[in-house]
Amino acid sequence: MEECLRFLIPTYKPGGLNAKIFPHWKDAPIFTEVCFDENGIKELNTFELKSDALIIEKVKKRKIKGVIALSLSIRAIELLDKNGVTVYTGNVKSVQDAIQKYLRKELQIVKVVKIDQ
Repeated sequence: MEECLRFLIPTYKPGGLNAKIFPHWKDAPIFTEVCFDENGIKELNTFELKSDALIIEKVKKRKIKGVIALSLSIRAIELLDKNGVTVYTGNVKSVQDAIQKYLRKELQIVKVVKIDQ
């Protein structure tokens, strides 16, 4: 049996599938964790996280593979990338919308590229 993809998405309270995406990762009042595959949602959880350290610990513990966010700091993108998490963004309104657009390959991957000059 294939494992589901586990994503973390910053949202407004109360979180969940219909929750609106919060505009910035760091200040999100709650995070919605969604585990899904092409057949649908398998698991849904919400977490309140108060610091970057707690977010990264949750990412490691829960084996998060992807993040969908509207805005992240360079530091957050680097931390997530260092922990094997792919960061996606796009024109998304809710958690459900974000997951559907991910499955339709309508999101963009966010990367930080350092250029030596």
